Amino acid sequence: MARADAKLKPAKAARIGQAIASLDIGSSKITCLIGRFDPSSRAGFSFLGGGRQQSRGFTGGSIKDMEALERSIRLAVEDAEREAGERIEQVVLGITGPKVTCEFVAAAMDLGGREVTRKDMKKLHAMALGKVNPKQREILSAHPVLYKLDDQEGIKDAAGMIGDKLSVLLSVITAPRSLVRNLVECVGRAHLQVDRIIPSAVASGAGTLIDDEIENGALCIDMGSGVTAACAFINGSPAWLGLVPAGGSNVTGDLAQGIGTTFAAAERMKTVHGTADTASPGLAERIEVPRLGDDGRLNASRMARGELAAIIAPRIEETFEYAAKMLAGSELKKIMPRRTVLTGGASQLPGVRDIASRVLQQPVRLGKPIEADILGESHANPVFSTAAGLLSYEFRGFVDVARAGSTSEAAGGPGGNGLLNKVFRWLSENF
Repeated sequence: MARADAKLKPAKAARIGQAIASLDIGSSKITCLIGRFDPSSRAGFSFLGGGRQQSRGFTGGSIKDMEALERSIRLAVEDAEREAGERIEQVVLGITGPKVTCEFVAAAMDLGGREVTRKDMKKLHAMALGKVNPKQREILSAHPVLYKLDDQEGIKDAAGMIGDKLSVLLSVITAPRSLVRNLVECVGRAHLQVDRIIPSAVASGAGTLIDDEIENGALCIDMGSGVTAACAFINGSPAWLGLVPAGGSNVTGDLAQGIGTTFAAAERMKTVHGTADTASPGLAERIEVPRLGDDGRLNASRMARGELAAIIAPRIEETFEYAAKMLAGSELKKIMPRRTVLTGGASQLPGVRDIASRVLQQPVRLGKPIEADILGESHANPVFSTAAGLLSYEFRGFVDVARAGSTSEAAGGPGGNGLLNKVFRWLSENF
């Protein structure tokens, strides 16, 4: 996939050296990264600094307290600005939650044997987007999964080709309009403008997957605190999104309930001693565990590390079983990628990768921001994968027809013919 134009367009050339910032709002943390637009960098930006704060007022993909969330955003941004030595005025915002959904819409148009123009493609995209039922929802992104021109399949860019009928299948990601407006309002209260909104699951893939995985197909699963988000990349484009309403906080909650301790103490035990590998060595080790006494205070006690694993492993397994069921129910299940990359804070627990590989029945690797050396040691971990992807999203060249003007920048090039042929055959057989 081409990651930079040989000759920069005037708009992009004018942006060289401009500060760019990303803001990832999650249930447990808010991260902000600041860089400068630099097309000569393989990441598309030079890194200046970042910040991270505990998220307050945002849980389960919903705003619970606007003032608390605003304070968290301010603190994260101030940390990033202090480290970067740069003030920012606008951000690329990541949005997540169980109510962020993906649907597929298709459209076709008659050409009468003439050449396909960019105007035709824009019209076709508009026809497909017109089939999306608003239902008080906001379109965040719309990515062409595949095109077909008459009997020609496996087309990534039909402009300039000649035919009678052109069709497209779009993957459209939407979110509740009220959630989008309230997040934008909350960011605005922190004196920041939202440049654009990108689904966090897509951004995680953009920040974690290598070019080969994006081009040839891979599934990125971001294990956050409140939500586990999965995004499938097929033929160089985000093609499907799914969300499991469970994450690291559910594991912490299980520990707190199972042991009889506070959520904060359970979180620390998970971080320091937790493992999802019930067969790893050292499980007989006795560890200190604070338990709530009759007086409501934490009292020191001891338990085997294996008892923690016995609580953690079932929840992790359940999460991936839910993800596997979700994948099996997708419209693109027959062409879903057969390799997975895990990222996010909860993916760092020992044993998680092995459970994922067993349940999903495919190779799994642990992922961190692909530009880790650019981000530096303190930000080169999975916690910042989404924020890094938000920064590099536009540079990576994904075609997003929901954004004004993006239809004129469709990426061309051969590749993926066999995969797309299978899709069209499957679509024709099932619709």
